[in-house]
Amino acid sequence: MKNSRYAVVIVSTGGIAKITDIPQFLLGMFTDKRILPYSRPVRFLLAIAIIALRWPKTYSILKQSGPSPVIFYTHSIVKKLKILLKTDLFFAMRYTKPKIAEIVNKLTHYEKIFIVSLLPQFSYTTVGSFMDKFERVSKKSERIDTFYKDKEYIDIVEQKIEDAIEKIPEHLREEAVLLFSAHSLPIALAETTKDPYIKQVEESVELAVKRFPKHRYELAFQSKLGPVKWFNPTTADKIMELAKKRLPIVMIPISFIVDNSETIYEIDLLYKALAKKWGASFFVRADCINDDDRFVKLIAEKIKEKINDL
Repeated sequence: MKNSRYAVVIVSTGGIAKITDIPQFLLGMFTDKRILPYSRPVRFLLAIAIIALRWPKTYSILKQSGPSPVIFYTHSIVKKLKILLKTDLFFAMRYTKPKIAEIVNKLTHYEKIFIVSLLPQFSYTTVGSFMDKFERVSKKSERIDTFYKDKEYIDIVEQKIEDAIEKIPEHLREEAVLLFSAHSLPIALAETTKDPYIKQVEESVELAVKRFPKHRYELAFQSKLGPVKWFNPTTADKIMELAKKRLPIVMIPISFIVDNSETIYEIDLLYKALAKKWGASFFVRADCINDDDRFVKLIAEKIKEKINDL
């Protein structure tokens, strides 16, 4: 028998699957006060300018990498969770459909709504933004903690790294460099909000490399936007540095659970080409976790624990 007192919503940023999603996604992101911490009129004007500049590139990414699989994998995770749990489950996206308000407005009869982010580390610009939106439309919302240092999560990351190393020719494996890449963050914004994201990313990396003591590892940051200072080194710079030394590179997208444009386009297309251009002896990306059954089980256990504590 289901527990109908509580609902669980699995949430992510959303993804661009078709051309009509582009303005919706970009407008949602760049009018978000967690992304651009200015007054609403200023955010709106900046968003319009950014959309005009970003539209051609975003359309090009969509054509080259295809529809974002974010919604597909999120839906798959929810379907698998429904097999493991007796609680009612839903999913929502921050910037594309199905949007948070649309889903939460259907859940008014529940005593409490638990929110599970599909991002492993907490940032005010992502998970914080999710919760802002939930709390604006429902006072019943409560967040389930992120899992950036959970043993089960780290075990899956390690397995993905091992699988990637196995793809490298045997004579090159020992010198393979583990290059962890995370979405960057503007330095001033992180300092102002005391955002824990960078430290949590670093902790995830330190835990994940314990199984690989013989391998050199690096952490770099991707997906910066605009003229402000972001956390460094950039992933592109680090790839060039390693590739010039003819080293094999294993890319690990440590801040992404589900494949998206940052993995499919930025890493698989741009960074792979960059590594080849500068002479890397091999380049391989560790798979994202996506809807891995072990990950689904981890999320299910976190949900059960939260509900059982009530």
